[in-house]
Amino acid sequence: MPAFTWSSLFETGLAEVDAQHRRLVGLVNQLGEDAHSGDPARIDQALAELADYTVYHFQCEEGIMTAAGVAARHADRHRDTHQRFVAQVVDWINRRKAGEDLHLAPLIEFLANWLVFHILGDDQSLGRQVLAVRAGVSPDDAYAQDQSSDDPRTGILLSALRNLYAGLAARNEQLVAAQASLTALNATLEKRVDERTAELRETNERLQSEQARAIEAEKMASLGRMVAGFAHEVNTPVGVALGATSHAQELVAELGKLMEQDEVREEDLNLRMGMLAEATELATGNLHRAADMVQRFKRTAVDQSSERERVYELAEVFEDVERSLRNEFKYTRIRVAWHCPPGLRLHGPAGAVAQVLINLMQNSRIHAFADGNGEGTIEWNAALVDGQVHIEFVDNGAGMPTETVARVFEPFFTTRRSQGGSGLGLYIVHNLVTQALHGTIRCDSASGAGVRFTIVYPANLAIEQPTAS
Repeated sequence: MPAFTWSSLFETGLAEVDAQHRRLVGLVNQLGEDAHSGDPARIDQALAELADYTVYHFQCEEGIMTAAGVAARHADRHRDTHQRFVAQVVDWINRRKAGEDLHLAPLIEFLANWLVFHILGDDQSLGRQVLAVRAGVSPDDAYAQDQSSDDPRTGILLSALRNLYAGLAARNEQLVAAQASLTALNATLEKRVDERTAELRETNERLQSEQARAIEAEKMASLGRMVAGFAHEVNTPVGVALGATSHAQELVAELGKLMEQDEVREEDLNLRMGMLAEATELATGNLHRAADMVQRFKRTAVDQSSERERVYELAEVFEDVERSLRNEFKYTRIRVAWHCPPGLRLHGPAGAVAQVLINLMQNSRIHAFADGNGEGTIEWNAALVDGQVHIEFVDNGAGMPTETVARVFEPFFTTRRSQGGSGLGLYIVHNLVTQALHGTIRCDSASGAGVRFTIVYPANLAIEQPTAS
């Protein structure tokens, strides 16, 4: 007995999406029939089909939302649901690769929940909004008008569960007979497992590629925010220099007119020559300042956009990070301070160190100090201890409860999903510290008590220098 029967209530009005929903309904029903088989090959096949469904279906819906320009509030919520689905499938595949046994019943429960609460909820809403936008309604108005008068999901879920458990009970009676066939299957089990493992490896690589794409997009977004801040910051010295050179041009013109006169007072010449010297000095000073900012930005941007290793001074990287984020913190009541031993020259991926500090700074501004509206202090300090670099990053902001600390480095985990948080900032930090720097990172925090990140990684010294304890 099938768990789900296709109903017009599943239809969204988007033909390609509806066709994929029919495929998922068929997958759920097939899983219901095989729930008590205990056959690893069936589980692997189910995961492979889920992965195929995930990649194609989500790319399809992303394309539809982008093309229609649906309201950001709906698109963000929709993407959040997709990310949770991807994370669950990745977890199942990794558990199978580790040799862990899985049962089909949890897969069925998960997919049933997806069918009822996502397809009959978010996807129906997406269909209505896309059709409204195509009819000429603005995306925001389409989102506001999308109010469902009733909710058929509860009834469908109860009916599906009744059918599902009835089917499972019937299959349980056939279990003894099914066990007899396992003896014959064991003869070819090893070959079939190898084939399924290869398929799982391929699908896992595809899902990991999707995650890597999301992480790279977040890193580029962070670099983009830094570019915007730099452009705003460099505008001040360039503007001052431009004003000074314009004034210098006017003074040169005045001097030219004075020199054309038959008689010129020495006081007039000295006055304009002095003003010209001041304008030139002002322009030169600000151009040097702008050139220094450009050089620092170029170094930081190149380091962040590549993974190359070079000789760098840790204090110089710290200063570059502070300057690159100066505009972002300029109008807040957050005091930023740091300390690093002078002359600490290292060899390695300087961009990874900069990216870690930038992400931690932005994380504190957003979470610890309420998008920069709070008041407090951010400090980070470095020391060389027993051949290792120790960086302590501390803020005295809002802090985190214990359950948040336990998950803070998980991909896609965020406490600000509704405000557009991606849940990738600290996940990227963890990956950079553990993979690029070959170190460790620990987070200590409590609600209302700020946060402390402790980073330790091997110091590949560029020159011999004393070790501080």
